[in-house]
Amino acid sequence: MAPFDRHSANTGQIEARAVDFERLAGKALDLRTVTDKAFQPAEADWDGMCAEELKAAPEPVRRAAQETSSALAWAAAPLRYWEGRVTAFNAAVDRISGTLDGGAKDNYGAKGVDGKPPTEQQVADARSTALADARQKWWTAYNTDIVDGAGTAAAMFRDGPTEANLKAARAAGALPATPGVFAVFPAYWHQVNMEAAGRRADELAKKFIDPYYQPTAAELEELRKLVQDYGKDKAFAYTLLTALGPKGLLELNGKLALYNLDTPGATDEHTPLFDEKGATLIRDLQLGLGIVLATATTSTGTRTGPRGEGYTPGKYELSGQWVTDLIAAGRSKIKIGSPDSPLTNVDLFGYQLLGPLLRSGGYDTPFLTRIGSDMIDFEIAQGKNSALWTTNRGDNVRLDWTQGHDKSPAGYDPMTGLMTALYFNPEATRDILTGSVLYDGTTEGGRLTRLDYLLTDREWDPKNDVPFGAEWRYEIDAHGGDYKSQGLELFGAALENATTDKDGDRAEQRRIVESIIFETNIDEDGHSKIGADIIHPEIRDSMANIVKSYIFDVNRNLSDSYSGIPDGALNVKKADLVRFLIDIGKDEGAHKTVSDAEAVFAGTEYAKALQNPEIAGDHKLEALNNISDDYGHVLGALDLGAVTADHDTSAEQDEKHNKEVEDRYAVINFVADQVVGKVTERIPVPGVGDLAGEFVSSALEDAQEKAMVDSSGRSAFEIGNKLGDSRDAVSYLMDSVYYKSGVLDLEGTGLLVDGHPKPREEWTTEDYRAWDKFKRGAGVEVASADNHAAGAYQAGLGWAEATYRHQK
Repeated sequence: MAPFDRHSANTGQIEARAVDFERLAGKALDLRTVTDKAFQPAEADWDGMCAEELKAAPEPVRRAAQETSSALAWAAAPLRYWEGRVTAFNAAVDRISGTLDGGAKDNYGAKGVDGKPPTEQQVADARSTALADARQKWWTAYNTDIVDGAGTAAAMFRDGPTEANLKAARAAGALPATPGVFAVFPAYWHQVNMEAAGRRADELAKKFIDPYYQPTAAELEELRKLVQDYGKDKAFAYTLLTALGPKGLLELNGKLALYNLDTPGATDEHTPLFDEKGATLIRDLQLGLGIVLATATTSTGTRTGPRGEGYTPGKYELSGQWVTDLIAAGRSKIKIGSPDSPLTNVDLFGYQLLGPLLRSGGYDTPFLTRIGSDMIDFEIAQGKNSALWTTNRGDNVRLDWTQGHDKSPAGYDPMTGLMTALYFNPEATRDILTGSVLYDGTTEGGRLTRLDYLLTDREWDPKNDVPFGAEWRYEIDAHGGDYKSQGLELFGAALENATTDKDGDRAEQRRIVESIIFETNIDEDGHSKIGADIIHPEIRDSMANIVKSYIFDVNRNLSDSYSGIPDGALNVKKADLVRFLIDIGKDEGAHKTVSDAEAVFAGTEYAKALQNPEIAGDHKLEALNNISDDYGHVLGALDLGAVTADHDTSAEQDEKHNKEVEDRYAVINFVADQVVGKVTERIPVPGVGDLAGEFVSSALEDAQEKAMVDSSGRSAFEIGNKLGDSRDAVSYLMDSVYYKSGVLDLEGTGLLVDGHPKPREEWTTEDYRAWDKFKRGAGVEVASADNHAAGAYQAGLGWAEATYRHQK
C-alpha cells in the first residue's frame, strides 16, 4: 500500500463472519436465560445457561460444549476488532484525501504578494507542503490502524481472551453489550484469567516458602504485580488462597519479611543487608496479600434455614473451614528463617504472621469478628499478657513492613494489626467486645471481658515491639521514649468509631461506653481507683470524642435535678463518670474537646429554657440554675484533671493562656449567636439523646473553625485579663445567652442596634459599663443567674476533688 490508498478488506464480509461465529456460539446457550442474566453475568453459571439439550448431558460433554462455544464467541472479537481498525483507517484516508482535494481548489492556501494571485512556484511550494503533511498523516493512520491493528488482532487469535486482549477488545467496541454470547463469555473469560493468575501466584508463593530457595528479583516483582493488579478480584483471591492454604499464607508472609533486615535508621548507604527498594517491595507484597485475604473472606453467600441459621458461601468465598484452619494456624508455632542464619531463625505464633496482613483494612465483619475474638481470647488464656508475642524476636528481624521501618512497630505484637483492621470496621469492634460477658454480680448486664482486658490489663509497651540485636538495645536505651504505641492509639480510635458510628446499634454502643467508664474505674479487686490515672494517655483524645458524642447522657448522669436516667441513655455511677472526666481533663486537647462540647450543650439548654413560654418567674431561674449545676460538674471535673496533670490552666496568666482563653470565648460567643438564633427563630434544636450529640458535634466544629480564623475574642478589650478562668467562662456563657435571647428589655441601654442586641464582639468599654448597670437594675435576674453559674462551677470543682480523693 502507498499513501492515499484505502485498505481493500471487505468490512461487510468481516462483520458477516463475526456474526456467523457469534451465532454458532449461541447455539449452546439458552438465550432466554442469557437475556435475563445479561446484566449480572458474574452470577451466571454455565450449567444454568446452556441449551436445554445440553443440561441433561454428562458433565464432560457440557464442559466441551462450553469450551467450543467460548472459542467460537472469541473468534468474533478479533474479527470485529480488525473490522474496526480497517474502518477507522479508511475513514482517516477519506478525510486526508478530502482535505487535499479541497486544498487544490484554493491553491493549497498559497498567497500572493500585495494582493496579487500566487505565482506558479508559490502554488507548487504550497502543494508540496500539503502533500508532505497528508503523507505524514496517512502513514500515522496506517501504522496505528493497519500495522499495529493487525498485530493486535493476530495476538487476539493466537493468545485468546487474555486480560490485555479483553481490554483492547472492549476499548475498540468489539464486545457488544447486548444480550447474547457477549453477555456471558467476557465474565467467563475474566474468571478463567483470574483463576490462572491465582494458580501462577500460588506457584510462585510455594517456591518462595522453601527455606533454601532464593527468589529472583523478577519473580518477586511478578508476585507483587499479581497481588496489586488482581488482589481485589474474587476469583484470583479465592484461587490463590485455596491452593496456598492458611498455613502457607502465613509462611509466605514470614519468608517475605526476611528478605530485608532492619536496623535503627537503616538506609541503603550505611546499612548492610538492607535495601530501600526491597523494603518497599515487601511492604507492597504484605499489603497486597492482606487485600487478597480480605477479598476472599468477604461474605458473598446466602443464608439458609428457617431462621437464617445456615450459610452457604459464595462461589469465590473461602469456606468456614478455611477460616477455622487459619485460626488453628494462628495458635500454632511456625518457624521462619534460613537454616544457614540461626540469629534470624524465630519460632513465632501464626497470629504474629497474620498481624501485618490485617493492616490492609477492609475486612468483612464475620471474618474479622472470628479472627479478632480468638486472637484476644488466645492471648488472655495464655496468661502472659503481650509478652506472649514479644519474648521471641530475631536479630534485626522485622515482621511488619507495611508502615515503613522508622520507629513503626516491628509486628511481633499482632494486636497492632488487629486494631488497624478494627479501626476500619466499627461493627466488628462492637461484635468482638460484646461477644464475651462475665456475670460476676458487679454490673447488671455483666462485664465485657475483652474490653476490660484490652483497656485496663493489657500492656502496650511499644519498646517491646522492636527486633532483637545490639543496635536495637542501644536504640531503645537512647530513644525509647520516642516510641509510641500504635496499637493502643488505634484501639482508642477503634473504640471511638465503634461507639459513635451513626449506623451502629445504639444499645450496643451505649453498653460499650458504660463498660469503658466502669472498667477504667475498677481495680483487679473490684474496688474504685482513688487518686490514680485510669485512662491510658494515648487514648484520652478518643475518650474525649466519645464523651462529646454522649454529652446529653453525661449531663443527665451528673444532674441532681432529674429523678432518673431517660430510657436509652447511658446509666453509670456518678462518681465513676466524674473520675473519668477528671482523667480526660489531664490531656489538654481532650480537655478542650469536652469543655467546648459542654459549652455548646449548656448554651443550647439555656436558650431553650429562656425561650420556653411554659417556664416563667422563679421556675425559669431554677431551670437555668439546674443547667449551670450540670455545666459546673463537667467543667469542674475537667479542670481538676488539668490541675492534677499540671498543664496550663485558666489560673495562669501567660501568653499561651491568653490565647486559650481567647479561643474559649470565641467558641462561647459563636455558640451564643448560633444557638440563640435558632431557638429565637423556632428552628428545632435537638435536646435529647443521639440527636443532641450530633448537634453538639456539628455546632462545635463550626465554632472551633470560627475561633481559628478570627480574633473576635480580643476585638475590644483584653479578654484574658477580664475573664481569666473557667469560673468566669461558665458565668460568661450564661450571661451571653441571656443577653442575646431576646427576652430582655434593653431599650434605653444603648445596647441595641436596629432593634437587636449589639454583638458582644463589637462592645466598647462603655457598652460593658451599660451592661453592668443594667444587671444591677432591671436585669437583676441575669446577675442572679450569672452568680449561680459561677458558684456552680466552684461547687463542681470541689465535688470533683472529693470524688477523686475518696471512694464514693
